[in-house]
Amino acid sequence: MSVELLIETTNKKVYEISELVKSAEWVDSMNNGCSKFTFSYVATGPGIDNGTIVRFKYNGANIFYGVVFKHEVAKNKIVTATAYDLLRYCKAKDTIVINGDTATTLAKKMCNYFGLPVGTLTDTGYKLATAAQSDKTWLDIMYSAIGDTLRATGKWFVLRDEFGSICLRNLGELETNLILGDGSLCYDYSYSKSIDDDFYNEIKLAVDNEVTGKRDIYIAKDSASINKYGLLQYFDVMSFSSTSSSSGSQSKTDKAANEAKKKALAIQMANALLSLYNGETESFSMNCIGNTAIRAGSSFHAYLSEVGINKRLIVKSATHTFLPNHTMKLDVRI
Repeated sequence: MSVELLIETTNKKVYEISELVKSAEWVDSMNNGCSKFTFSYVATGPGIDNGTIVRFKYNGANIFYGVVFKHEVAKNKIVTATAYDLLRYCKAKDTIVINGDTATTLAKKMCNYFGLPVGTLTDTGYKLATAAQSDKTWLDIMYSAIGDTLRATGKWFVLRDEFGSICLRNLGELETNLILGDGSLCYDYSYSKSIDDDFYNEIKLAVDNEVTGKRDIYIAKDSASINKYGLLQYFDVMSFSSTSSSSGSQSKTDKAANEAKKKALAIQMANALLSLYNGETESFSMNCIGNTAIRAGSSFHAYLSEVGINKRLIVKSATHTFLPNHTMKLDVRI
């Protein structure tokens, strides 16, 4: 076991407090805000202030880079501090115009706006609908963009801080060879199935038709699922970027061609959403021996014979506890 914890004070002095650390825990969630690192150390070491930079490594692996937002000192002379990664700064609200952007270009704009280091920003390849977003945080807008990309393409991306650099990754990049389950690093688990959250067996999409002036409806459904569970409907109104600077300048032929494209996209979207949402939500949490390769967005192969699981799982959230021994609690999506 090797813990390395460096703190850089607001006056730019760097101290190593590895030998003084009493506890260290890192909580990371997929597309749900910044990660959090909580640690404590003996107060005989250097003082700490809000704004202090924290760098934490475990067995040589880069784990966390962030900034202290809260600290306290107890009577027993133990300092406890809470730090967040750099995505914490992206919780600021603003008015943001999306025009010709993908989630990738939007992430780059966000980093440039806040002056954050840019890491790997994988190209999503999906152009978002033109819109002006107001009174929303940058993170909320980024997560909406990632969700729109998933619904349109079936490709899932995660926005995260990787040791001080903001990255946008396709989940396919984050697959590991790790096997967790029967006789392999897992010592406890819990499992549940639900149709209460994000389960839909009929998708209903509305599209405004510029030719007829009416609203067209497109439906994709699973009749067998409806018979089994009842009708659980998803509804949304789709918006599209205009194909010209002035829709009134388009000829009837151009408008008809544009409506045909919108229809094809709506049908494609409805089928993609049905494929995404028409399945029971299986929740699964595992308590395991820690592995630094695993964090939110990572995936591994799980084998648990008692509940019939033998497949790759995606980590929704991970809580790593590093002292006295490295363990991790994983909430996964099946």
